[in-house]
Amino acid sequence: MAATAAAAILSSGRFYALIGFEIHVKLATNSKMFSASSAAPAQTTNSQVTPFDMALPGSLPYLNRACLEAGVRAAVGLNCQINKISHFERKHYFYPDSPSGYQITQQRYPFASDGLFHYPLLVKRDKLKASTKHKFVDNPNSFVIKQCRIERIQLEHDTGRSIHDEYQNRTLIDLNRFGTGLVEIVTRPDIQSSLEGESFLRELNRLLIKYNICEQSGLETALRVDANVSLHRKDTMPDGSRVEVKNLGSFIDVRQAIDFEIKRQEQLLTNNYPIQKETRTYDTNKHQTVHLRRKEDQIDYRFMIEPNLPPLFLYDDNDKNINRKDFVNIDHIKRSLPMSPLDERKQYLDKYKDFLTVEHLHELLRLDMIDYFRDVMIQLDNNHLGHIALEVLLSDVKSISYDGRKIRKFAQAVSSTLFADIIKNLEKRIITRFSLYTLLTLCNKNRDSTRTLKSFLDEHNMYAINDENELEKLCLKILEENPKQIDRYKTNPKKVLEQLHSNICKKHHGRIHDDLVNDLFKRLLDKRTK
Repeated sequence: MAATAAAAILSSGRFYALIGFEIHVKLATNSKMFSASSAAPAQTTNSQVTPFDMALPGSLPYLNRACLEAGVRAAVGLNCQINKISHFERKHYFYPDSPSGYQITQQRYPFASDGLFHYPLLVKRDKLKASTKHKFVDNPNSFVIKQCRIERIQLEHDTGRSIHDEYQNRTLIDLNRFGTGLVEIVTRPDIQSSLEGESFLRELNRLLIKYNICEQSGLETALRVDANVSLHRKDTMPDGSRVEVKNLGSFIDVRQAIDFEIKRQEQLLTNNYPIQKETRTYDTNKHQTVHLRRKEDQIDYRFMIEPNLPPLFLYDDNDKNINRKDFVNIDHIKRSLPMSPLDERKQYLDKYKDFLTVEHLHELLRLDMIDYFRDVMIQLDNNHLGHIALEVLLSDVKSISYDGRKIRKFAQAVSSTLFADIIKNLEKRIITRFSLYTLLTLCNKNRDSTRTLKSFLDEHNMYAINDENELEKLCLKILEENPKQIDRYKTNPKKVLEQLHSNICKKHHGRIHDDLVNDLFKRLLDKRTK
């Protein structure tokens, strides 16, 4: 994630960017928003469909309470004003995978609005100081905090899925996904760069998973993002024009699409061409946005109040006259929520202040290692071991798992318990620092989560050689095999010790502790060259 990416794009200083997001989040519920059908993914085609999902005459919707509770958790996490009375409405449009001809949503009467979300800017301090766009609070125990206003959050349901059969020139419809619960989060255009956009979405994703609003997917994120990007000349007010980039499915896509679109719009404005209102998509192969359609006219969706659903009522502890189980209590949900990811990280800085800094946390966040770090620290009983674990995570594990997708695979293969056991054995000198990367790589390639550290050490003979007598014999043998090094020791002792150390480590496959053999070689050579 290049901290100066957006600054480089706007290096002319003649323009500024404004970016807003429309984010669709699939809710982690067992059944759909308005029917009893299962919401489980990847099931047999059209096996999770009720009469309502097929829009059969006479079928009626009824609201899934779990979807509403998930929506309220999102609203609380995003510091929104929750409207105690809201309405569902029909958004009419024709699409083959929407058999009813409308979507049930809350476009005009959402249940939550006017929120404010704080997120850490994922950037290293040295990179940030080089940027003229942002200021860093020079305090080792503070985050670089940005904020984005939330315009509204609304409940709605997903469409079905179109399957295009090119061989028989036809399109098939799978309605399994139709009716799956969504929350749509609409932000104000407060994002100013791809760095801020990616940082915001990563933090939002963590919050949604932490609050059990959505599930961790096999991809980078369970979010689907539409980015509205507009570029304006410096010292001018925004004119409302924007370009919408649809259906971005990963953090990397969001970052690259924003960067490309800013650069494209900058070139147009530099050459005095107007920015056309349009909808574009992002081509992941060519790494560029592509035109889909113009947005000349406002589409008339013919919104109307959904006649088959009553108004949506919520209440809190101040409403003394309402205590009904079929209503959702906002304050009860607030009390049940865990600590937010941002507050949790502030707690880490206080708890592990002896070795953990904001720079470390930013790197753990950037690499999507923060949850793994937390699980490892639970297994370790002191800060000294925690410090060692942190260094290993940000060196060896970072090399093995250099992005979020691979760290999830690493965490599945190398459990936090196994990793903590490796750190404890490293501290006890049962294994060496030299062999650690090899050991972690072997554990990562293994797919048997029940294997113990002892089984790896036994199979690959990776126990450190700690016996001084045995080490002395090994060192003497290396000296016998390299007699010329003894003569060179008088003129270049440092180089000779490095060469001998390298020889013995290679010969014994990382089972040698650096400090032990260096002292031994020095003592033996000093004795021979007197």
